[in-house]
Amino acid sequence: MQMDLSGILMNSLWAGLFGAGIALSLTAPRQYLVAAFFCAFAGRFMRDLLVGWGMSQNWSTVVASAVVVLVAVAIIRHHQVSPVVLICGVLPLGAAVAMFNMIFALMRLSTAQGEALNGVSSAFTSNLAKVFVISLSIALGIGAGTTIVRLCRREEAVEV
Repeated sequence: MQMDLSGILMNSLWAGLFGAGIALSLTAPRQYLVAAFFCAFAGRFMRDLLVGWGMSQNWSTVVASAVVVLVAVAIIRHHQVSPVVLICGVLPLGAAVAMFNMIFALMRLSTAQGEALNGVSSAFTSNLAKVFVISLSIALGIGAGTTIVRLCRREEAVEV
């Protein structure tokens, strides 16, 4: 499998713009817009790079979500990460296509009958599983990144 680095960079650029755009629409303070861009860019870049190297999409999403946390801590002043930056950084990693397919399958479930009901049920279940696993991967990655930051910040107790 050959990796397309220019495609990965282009997708990462679009992810960064998406992250900054979402931050703007969520009325994030101006100083967080650049951070949201870089977090979304870095997260998508890392996930696509790891997938290109053969790692599964779920595990690469875990690593990419942790990278979003680490990048946010590294570039934000005082290392106080706003939740809006994390949310906007991981949104491009989400299962948006599977989510929309799940919603459409759910709408078709109400009118499907006979043999078509089996196909629509199968599509709904499959997309629900994708959304759940990718969302769980993002949560696990954010937790891992937060744990890494907390372990690195741990200071020795001072005896008085």
